[in-house]
Amino acid sequence: MKIYFGYGSNLDFDDWSNWCSRRNADPNGLVELQRALLPGYNINYSHHSVTRKGGAANLCKNEHNLNGTYGVLFRVNENCLDLLDEKEGHPNHYRKTDVQVITDSGEAVTAITYISSKYDGNSFFPPKDDYHTLIYQGLLSRNLPTTDIKLAKENDDNSNIGYIVAYGTLKRGQEREHIMPGEYICEGTITGDLFDLGPYPGIVDGSSKVSCEVYLSTNLVDDIGFLDRIEGTNLNPPLYQRKLVPIDCNDGKLRYGICYFYNGSLDGAVKLDNGVWS
Repeated sequence: MKIYFGYGSNLDFDDWSNWCSRRNADPNGLVELQRALLPGYNINYSHHSVTRKGGAANLCKNEHNLNGTYGVLFRVNENCLDLLDEKEGHPNHYRKTDVQVITDSGEAVTAITYISSKYDGNSFFPPKDDYHTLIYQGLLSRNLPTTDIKLAKENDDNSNIGYIVAYGTLKRGQEREHIMPGEYICEGTITGDLFDLGPYPGIVDGSSKVSCEVYLSTNLVDDIGFLDRIEGTNLNPPLYQRKLVPIDCNDGKLRYGICYFYNGSLDGAVKLDNGVWS
């Protein structure tokens, strides 16, 4: 068995089933497991598909690893993997590639996905509406953000847009709220253990639920650069370290955002079992 990360038309099982039925193949080897994010890659329509008569979804690598592409993990058997190879045109059209994804529970998993072998990710081919809708509805039905795919359809840059987590002094009503970059979106919870460090809190790896706020940045690289200086990521050793984590949002969506995890001593710190700092 293999794990496959789907980000395009295979988010629509009917589309996949119809393709299989035309070949008298069984579509049920594609078994959905959970939602996931592929960090370091952004989705666009940089591959031209003759079958789709227009642009097809592709992945373009970025260097900052502050955001990624939303999709779904599937378990596939060997027969299904052969079918996927055929559908994606491996290796001449799309190449099968090993990637590291983050599951909706925050686990790092190795999966295979398909990236264009004909186009470098800098092209743009307008997608047909019916094809774009397959991807859009696939994300929407799983309560995943659709901002990136909508920007891709308009050939707008989505590589510098993403989410930031605030759980301490940067939250609304706290002393540093005025310097928090981005637009407030909603409240949510992330996984970890929260400690009261006196004037500020710190989250570390753990299994508890921590209350947070979610902000959307449309200038992610600069905003994170600013917060890096605020949070002391450049100290030796760093006071905080950033991670890209899943957020269970109170509007029902799963988002992934940059969160600053505490890297200092916990001597004398008090664990906040309710996951709330105020």
